[in-house]
Amino acid sequence: MLRIIVNGGPCAHVIGLCLESLATQTYRDWDAWVTIDPCGDGAYEEAIIAASAPALASRVHVTANQHRMYSLYNQIAAIKRCGDDPEDVIVSLDGDDWFCRPDALQIIADTYASRACWMTYGSWYSRPGAPWDEGGWPAYPDGLTDFRQYRWLGTAVRTWKRWLYSLIEDMDLRDDYGQYFRVAEDREIMWPMLEMSGTQRAAHISECIMYYNQSACSDMSSEAERNVALLMARPPRARIRLAPLQNRRSFAGVFQT
Repeated sequence: MLRIIVNGGPCAHVIGLCLESLATQTYRDWDAWVTIDPCGDGAYEEAIIAASAPALASRVHVTANQHRMYSLYNQIAAIKRCGDDPEDVIVSLDGDDWFCRPDALQIIADTYASRACWMTYGSWYSRPGAPWDEGGWPAYPDGLTDFRQYRWLGTAVRTWKRWLYSLIEDMDLRDDYGQYFRVAEDREIMWPMLEMSGTQRAAHISECIMYYNQSACSDMSSEAERNVALLMARPPRARIRLAPLQNRRSFAGVFQT
């Protein structure tokens, strides 16, 4: 099953588009777990309205935080809420992004079926009508092992098997003060999984299947740079050659939220 994890900050103006893009999907074996941080823009109320549509009411679960917890913490908590099947595929989608075609989820499901992969990364459009070369990212070179030093390509749409995600150590996602990272969560999550999967099990989806809102959180850019530098200095994860049942630890309890 595809578990769509939606993280929302100040996204009241587009959270409706985000959830409506789920309603149009031709692939139907999915549900969505939406977490909204309080940013004073009414995003939670907009999400509730969008999620109440008949096509979404039984599939979309919306949670509001009392305090702003940021994307990484929200994602960890939502993945714990949405089940424990190790073969679930987690699909990460920000609340200010949305799928640009009705077969987006079908493309993801077909990629797992045809390529026996453990995770995917992809390509996107920066806006409706934008040319492919603005967000059409290439794949990592075959056989690459040093993902942290290579150009960052592990971009959206990012997906992974739950059992692979559960092998990330909790300490990998915390700073030197023991707090979960607030920004640069894409690298914090993807680098360990790319290292464990290698290019043989990390599939690139070349089709642009999402609109990506590129509005940067400029007031946190220096924090993001510090986080990336900290992650670059940490040792990489070892490659996993096979995925036997003993590698698929229960997700429950791996992360302390």
